[in-house]
Amino acid sequence: MISVVILSYNTFNITLKCLDHLFKSQEVKLEVIVIDNASTDGSVAAIAKKFPQIKLIANKSNIGFAAGNNQGMKLAKEDTILLLNSDCFVYPDTLSKCLKQMQTHDVLGCQLLNPDGSIQPSWGYFPTLRRILQLMLFVDNFPIVRTYIDSIHVRDLGRFQNSREVNWLTAAFVMLKANIFRKTGGIDEKYFMYGEETEWMFRIRKLGFNIYYYPEAKAIHLQGASTKSMSKMFASEMKGYLYWFTKHNPPWQLPILKVILVVGTFYKALAWTILGGILGKPTWGRDNWATFKEIYHQV
Repeated sequence: MISVVILSYNTFNITLKCLDHLFKSQEVKLEVIVIDNASTDGSVAAIAKKFPQIKLIANKSNIGFAAGNNQGMKLAKEDTILLLNSDCFVYPDTLSKCLKQMQTHDVLGCQLLNPDGSIQPSWGYFPTLRRILQLMLFVDNFPIVRTYIDSIHVRDLGRFQNSREVNWLTAAFVMLKANIFRKTGGIDEKYFMYGEETEWMFRIRKLGFNIYYYPEAKAIHLQGASTKSMSKMFASEMKGYLYWFTKHNPPWQLPILKVILVVGTFYKALAWTILGGILGKPTWGRDNWATFKEIYHQV
């Protein structure tokens, strides 16, 4: 059996679709736990009516991605746990394929696909000063370079074709052994959203567990279905790096990081303003200037 933890927040139809797909899974028995983070769109009543067999927890406030998933993992009774985003739709054979791989792996991610069937990037390398600078300067987007570079977010889709051990996996679909949750204490709840899975997997790897990407199993991920502002998402990721370096890196690196983030977000805002003006997309510039202002005041 697998304990599946799904976090729901104002994604009424998407969450129901996720559960529809999940219960079509073949060759596996499921314990399904849905943590609703104070949705106001009628999600709780709809889920309870259509899927009375699941364990549904309705929080009175939005406690965030990290705390919500920890809450679900604490309730899980099985030795294998799957963290599944509400906007991630598995195929009938996805879970059975992954469960077989869990005999030799500790943490596993499948290949994520966009709704049109194209591959969606879903793993990367841990943040360092150099890798954050690469991200800010768009270096990891350059043709040829992106095929080989060790980016925080790997951009080259060809690198998602083969199985491999990785630094971190996106939390849209993460299967893990339950004892990993107990030994790590779960996801750091100082992260409200974005970057928390990367930091958690850094601690997982430090304990000697392996993290594996397995593209033979697949799922569709809508990516950002519950995200209303890309600028807030990016700003949250940048603030996550500040926290990471405070927690894991030597003190001398933090001032350098702050400079990289301020100059980098300014550079991105300027670049996206110019590109957005050319392509008639003024919101690109506005969103990135909002990110720059937020990071500038944060540091």
